[in-house]
Amino acid sequence: MPQNQKKKNTKKKSTKKSSGGALMPSLLATMVIVVAILASYFVYITYLKEPEPEITIPEGSAVVHYIDVGQGDATLIVAPTGETMLIDAGERGDAAEYLDKLGIETLDYLVFTHYDFDHIGGGDEVLELCEVKNVLASDYEPHNKTGKTLHTLIEDEGANFLHPDKGDTFTLGDIQFEVLTKALTESNKHSDENENSIIMMMTFGETKFLFTGDAEKKREAEIIDSYGKKLDADVYKAGHHGADNASSAELMALVTPDYGVFSCGVGNKYDHPRQGAVDRVAKYAETILRTDLHGDVLITTDGEALAYQTEKTTDKDPLIGLKVVYAILPEKAYVAA
Repeated sequence: MPQNQKKKNTKKKSTKKSSGGALMPSLLATMVIVVAILASYFVYITYLKEPEPEITIPEGSAVVHYIDVGQGDATLIVAPTGETMLIDAGERGDAAEYLDKLGIETLDYLVFTHYDFDHIGGGDEVLELCEVKNVLASDYEPHNKTGKTLHTLIEDEGANFLHPDKGDTFTLGDIQFEVLTKALTESNKHSDENENSIIMMMTFGETKFLFTGDAEKKREAEIIDSYGKKLDADVYKAGHHGADNASSAELMALVTPDYGVFSCGVGNKYDHPRQGAVDRVAKYAETILRTDLHGDVLITTDGEALAYQTEKTTDKDPLIGLKVVYAILPEKAYVAA
């Protein structure tokens, strides 16, 4: 009996050995496959995969940041020599957060094109964050509490409060801005606040950028009559977020932009930008950029050539994430991932 039991144990032992022997080749095969996969991935990463492009803005270039502030407007212009201008401030703190991220502590100019909340709502946070040297806005009492509070804050902060008139010019390093619309006061302002928008043309070298705020047909007609073909620009910031009654066919025929930029919020209740407005701009502009689709949009220029980068990508614009390093802010970087 003990001998039989011993034989039984021997068989069990033999069975275990047999099972272990069968598993060993399988384990080795799995390890070989894993090693092969890892080796292939290493080769792909090291030798085959195209690296994410790192674009350094060349010294001497101006940068225009169309900041994604949702259904609102905020555009930052940075001169090659570091001077800064912010046109509008969105509804809330997005613009101030963006400035803070870039390490911008001083604004040479803060422009409020008009007093609607989606353009001035974030103005208080910008004024609290930055030392603002000059504020440009129309000389009439705002129609809302936010605007009235903003006027008081501007005075408290000690910034120069300027009320630009048609033909006035302002410089930002080598960049020049010309005001294209007449100054408005209580006596001549429009009942529609959008039509009170200050319109400016930015010129840097051979390149031009047109900023129209929320201007609609009346304000557009004013600059069409005054400037005609002089309205030709490379980059057009679409009026009133791409509303139907802005970016008229008459204006677009004079501006003939290469780039059209729409600042609007994702799924906004106004359905901006309207297809008609997009079509009128796209008739001339080969590139349409939208903050609701692309997030923050950056356009750089050396005074001759233009290049754009976006924070997000879409099926219609298959850019991969771009890392942008600012020549004027060497210790700061903004990663568009």
